[in-house]
Amino acid sequence: MHKDEIWQLYYPNGEPIAGEGWSASKGNPEVTGDDGIVGAAVVFLYRRGKDGLEFLWQKRSEKIDRYPGDWDISAGGHINLGESLVDAAVREAREEIGAEITPEELEFVATRPFNKNRFAWIYLTDWTSKTENFHFDDEEVSEVRWVKYGKMEEFRKKYAKAPLKKDDLTFEFLRTWLEMHGNL
Repeated sequence: MHKDEIWQLYYPNGEPIAGEGWSASKGNPEVTGDDGIVGAAVVFLYRRGKDGLEFLWQKRSEKIDRYPGDWDISAGGHINLGESLVDAAVREAREEIGAEITPEELEFVATRPFNKNRFAWIYLTDWTSKTENFHFDDEEVSEVRWVKYGKMEEFRKKYAKAPLKKDDLTFEFLRTWLEMHGNL
């Protein structure tokens, strides 16, 4: 998170409020207890390996204020005022892990309220034929790790940041999408 960002505000139905933003310098509304609703673009990178499907997880840097040292999805973060969902997903992947993704490579999975203050738009990106040239320029991430799909639930429950440990719904959406598209 960059303190100078202005995040897009949303109505309770997930529609953006035109021209209305939330200053990141005020803190995250889910932490401050304010009523603002913001959005997050979430990107899961996956690849097909010789042992099956794997997903990229990032370890959060010890330098950040929320959930330092915990594991998180490949990339994700707040949607800035006036920014499209896809542009936010592409930007977050580049900023957090150095992954260069085009809008055409994003596969939409679901939109869901994450809590009373945030909507999440979830995307997948197939990384099978790409190189692993990940880098962490903004110091939000300290390392990445590929986790086999069959071990992901155990990994999530043991190592993920607190909100992801109990976020069964997002991972059910992910499993359903993978099944519907012939990946499982």
